[in-house]
Amino acid sequence: MNENTFHGTVGREIRINHSQRTGTAVVNFSIAINSRRFDKASGQWVARPTVWKDVVVFGALAENVYDTITTGMHVAVTGEEVDDSYTKELDEPGRDDVVIRRTKIEARDVAVSLRGQKVQVEKVQVEKVQVEKVQRTDTAPQPVG
Repeated sequence: MNENTFHGTVGREIRINHSQRTGTAVVNFSIAINSRRFDKASGQWVARPTVWKDVVVFGALAENVYDTITTGMHVAVTGEEVDDSYTKELDEPGRDDVVIRRTKIEARDVAVSLRGQKVQVEKVQVEKVQVEKVQRTDTAPQPVG
C-alpha cells in the first residue's frame, strides 16, 4: 500500500450515500491543497496553484466524517491515491473518445487540523463483539485398565 497524508481545506459540501449492496456508508468530499515555495531570486515566498483532491471514505469512518467535518475546515487526510480515470464519449463524428485521467484519495483516516480553528472532540463508543467461550473437550482416547 502506498499511503500518503494530504493537508488541505474542505472545499465542497460533504455528501453521504450508502452502498445498495452492503449498506456501507460512503462519503465524498474534496480538499484544496495550497502550498508555496521560496523564490531565491526575489527573496519572497510565492504561492503555487491550488491543487484539488477528491476524497472517498467508507464505513464507520465515513459516518464520523459526515457528522464532524464541514466545508472550510482544515483537515489531514491519510490514504492511498487510486485511479479514478474514465472515458468521455464524444457525440461528434470523426472525434475519438477522450480519456480523462484523474486520481482520488481512498481515506484510511481523516483528522481535523487545529491550525486556525478549535474543535470539540467527542469520543464515540465502539461496539465490542461478544465472544462466547467454548469449553474444550478432550477427544484423546483414554487408557483402558
